[in-house]
Amino acid sequence: MLGNLLVGRYQVLQILGGGGFGQTYIALDTQRPGNPRCVVKHFRPVTHNPEFLETARRLFTSEAETLEQLGHHEQIPRLLAYFEENQEFFLVQEYIEGYSLKTEMVAGQRWTEDKVIYLLQQILNILHFIHSHKVIHRDIKPENIIRRLHDGKLVLIDFGAVKQVHSQMVTAPGQTEMTVAIGTPGYMSIEQGRGKPRSNSDIYSLGVVCIQALTGLHPREFEEDSQTGEILWQHRAAVSHDLALIITKMVLNNGKQRYQSAAEVLEVLQQNFHAEAATLLTQAPLGTSQPQISVSQQQAFSSQTGTILSPEKSDRLKKILLELVGPVATTLLRRAASAPNYQALVDSLSSHIAENQRTQFQQTAMSLLLEPSPSQPEHSAQVLPSITPPVVNSTISESFIRECERELVDLIGPMGKFLIQKTIKSVGVSISRTEFVKILAANIPDPQKALQFQQRLLN
Repeated sequence: MLGNLLVGRYQVLQILGGGGFGQTYIALDTQRPGNPRCVVKHFRPVTHNPEFLETARRLFTSEAETLEQLGHHEQIPRLLAYFEENQEFFLVQEYIEGYSLKTEMVAGQRWTEDKVIYLLQQILNILHFIHSHKVIHRDIKPENIIRRLHDGKLVLIDFGAVKQVHSQMVTAPGQTEMTVAIGTPGYMSIEQGRGKPRSNSDIYSLGVVCIQALTGLHPREFEEDSQTGEILWQHRAAVSHDLALIITKMVLNNGKQRYQSAAEVLEVLQQNFHAEAATLLTQAPLGTSQPQISVSQQQAFSSQTGTILSPEKSDRLKKILLELVGPVATTLLRRAASAPNYQALVDSLSSHIAENQRTQFQQTAMSLLLEPSPSQPEHSAQVLPSITPPVVNSTISESFIRECERELVDLIGPMGKFLIQKTIKSVGVSISRTEFVKILAANIPDPQKALQFQQRLLN
């Protein structure tokens, strides 16, 4: 199939994936200006029996019509074409340049609450749209959520499993065949596993994705209540009471007790959280612990030049990229340079780098970007805290609190930021450095890491 020119137009470049129904490819549309990339889904019938082929053709056409309707949402890939060739079926969809949330969900690393709220807002809006078209996605999971490169928005892909709710096949007078269980174990609700999905089965799956993000655990690692079978997760996450209640209701086993619609969950979110979704894009997707330069300073430079990069830093960063990705480095850097801050820029570039080189690139790039430019005074590159704690007293300065946060995040991950914030709220305004560090160390489960933390900050 690689290299083939389908219907004289779509040239197959590479395999994206495969499944029980066929293969998915990246192809070039040779009849559009610039030969843009597209995604081709190839469905191969298991038999060429005429009766079976006719049924497959009818279902394929029905699914294509559904995808055509769904493509009117700007966070769902558009259907570009569908056709039959040699008794095999093909769908052609818009190619989304970006990376899946699977790359952001690193085992053992927890997302911030704000980033999870942004995920909920984005995907629930998409679900509200598809459910209004009587469509159930059935396979909500990190691999099927793409962070689009040019704007950071989340895009829901892989509607190969969608079926219109009312289109069950009649097998005998007065009887309907049970729908085949489609989905991914761990993310499926009980009713979906039984082949009877409802629209709030998608809500269940999205709730599982949120728990995975907040705990750093894969669904197969979740604990269950031995009596009820419900997921036990709150003790493994740094999460507010309000958000925990929302997510817990999303993943109730009993579908009737779960939220009944995406609109209902969105309304509850709106009532409890008022953060602007756009600001949440600045969260570090991969849980990196590098400090951030002042956002206001980055935006000030961007407003003058259209990019947050000075010419010198752009040249140095391009040299690093050239060694890792080759000539495409120039294009990638130009696209990423309009990012709102350095962290978002590095995250954008990281998605194009091999996994075994990604961490080193992130560390090198962030160190380069945080260096003061020759044209700027030294203090202009001062690192600001990710939270803004009050100055406790003359002994504990803001810079010392930032130092504690960096050390703690290095040792135990993003949870460190939460512990710093929690400690500052609880100790009041009169405490010594030693007492402050000891309180933080007491929250580190590993005794060796706790001792290491104290030694670094008090010696």
